[in-house]
Amino acid sequence: MKSIDAFLDKYAREPELLRELLGKVAQRKRRLRDNETLCREGDKAECFWIIDEGIVVVGEGQKITRRTPGELVGEIAFHRLAQGYRTATMKADGVTTVWQIDRAVLALFSPEQRAAWYETIAAVLAEKVMQATVQRVRLLNDNLSLDHVLRRFVCDDGLMAVNGAFETVDMINIQPDQTVALLWFSDVAGFSSYTRDMDAAEAARQMRRFMDIQVEEIHAASGEIDKFMGDGLMAFWRVPDQDRIRDRISRATRAALNSIKRIREIIEAEKLPLDIRIGLHRGPVVIGDFGGTGRIAYTVMGETVNSASRFEQARVDINDRALGALRLSEAVFWDLQDQDLLAQIKAEPQQFRAKAGRDFTTYTSII
Repeated sequence: MKSIDAFLDKYAREPELLRELLGKVAQRKRRLRDNETLCREGDKAECFWIIDEGIVVVGEGQKITRRTPGELVGEIAFHRLAQGYRTATMKADGVTTVWQIDRAVLALFSPEQRAAWYETIAAVLAEKVMQATVQRVRLLNDNLSLDHVLRRFVCDDGLMAVNGAFETVDMINIQPDQTVALLWFSDVAGFSSYTRDMDAAEAARQMRRFMDIQVEEIHAASGEIDKFMGDGLMAFWRVPDQDRIRDRISRATRAALNSIKRIREIIEAEKLPLDIRIGLHRGPVVIGDFGGTGRIAYTVMGETVNSASRFEQARVDINDRALGALRLSEAVFWDLQDQDLLAQIKAEPQQFRAKAGRDFTTYTSII
């Protein structure tokens, strides 16, 4: 009877008023084997239990609560005004014993005992509400922490895909999406040589400040960071219609010019042997998870991506003339309508030859 005593001492304001009468349940003790069901969801609530020994698991799957000796289970459905039905399945975790309190027992209570009993039940429920609130806050914090971690490895577009995949049957199948995208490729030229003899931590710090500038500008322009590639960066914008094509091209071009300006200010102030190149190109792509089994690799693929990288990689045109720091493909240039931005782009196109021997036409920045 120690569990009943412990229960009353914890929750009842006047435990002695209820102790003797509740002792009559001693002849209604139930023993459960490991994983044996105490009650099932949908059962009629004709009794409730005080756990004597062992553990009772309330719920199934990921939505479970574990109750231990001296705790009540099943009392909520039992004490509803209209006789209720169980809303959760309960099972034993290991060999477990419980005192079963039937509705007939409560009929023996005097008015004074009944009042004391409902006051005790109110205390039990108040504590369970508090526990549920704490658990909810903990789960919310866990979700926020998980979301924060995922955002460090997956772009917002990928995070939406992951969240959507959780709603599917297998929870891992992220369907690829065919669309049109604006691609950004950038590279901090000369960085590998500059950091060859540098401490690894210092090299990382140096690179991080150049990347942070670009990330800040890209996010401000509603772009998505696809990946970091050594001293380079790849980003994208979904542009499935003409309105978004023109809007995102203006935003991305401004972000690129701002990045070039801010990075070059650092380079010039510190007299660093570095420079920045950024290429922008638009075309059809496939966006999705292209990783292996058990590992997500959310990225953009397609010939447009390969071509976009060429604009960043080019050094000079076919006449050996230098290219500006920002290189726009024709698909980007002809949809750039912001006059302030166009004033910073050379009106004369330049051609360059990629490593594979293919010629590309580009419009480059004056700077």
